[in-house]
Amino acid sequence: MNGRTLEKMQYFVGKVCSIVTSSMNRAFDEQVNREHFVIMVEELGADGIWGTHPYNDELVTFFAMSHVISVHEEFELDPNNPEHASMIKEYEDKSGNKLEGDIKSTSVPAPKSSSGLDIIDQKGTPLPETNSDEGGMTFVDIASLERLADHTKKSFTAKEILS
Repeated sequence: MNGRTLEKMQYFVGKVCSIVTSSMNRAFDEQVNREHFVIMVEELGADGIWGTHPYNDELVTFFAMSHVISVHEEFELDPNNPEHASMIKEYEDKSGNKLEGDIKSTSVPAPKSSSGLDIIDQKGTPLPETNSDEGGMTFVDIASLERLADHTKKSFTAKEILS
């Protein structure tokens, strides 16, 4: 694979993608195919593609570039989006099956106040509300940052083991 191709393929880093590989002597149903071959691309290089599963970032996957045939960007349908809801309904009407999302949200919602979301500190204590014209405050989801740090550590550990 030439350098320009690898450079262009960096587009897929950070995106949920289906990875099509050379055939193997195992048959998978549709759900297993999604579980094994749809990943959030973490890193892409001459050796291959590292990724995690969109619904479980503790599952790290590596596809050797010599077996990758193609990479396809995917997107999740949002049932709250009217256009996506129409697509979901059309599929359900044609197939007779009710769709359930593959990706489950694992974030913990922040406590709500009468005026919206409270801004909380690391100990979970609500901070005083501010007017956005007064400079405001930025909300940082500590739980998500901790999961991201844990995931990054696991990814590096897995790469070190394989090196």
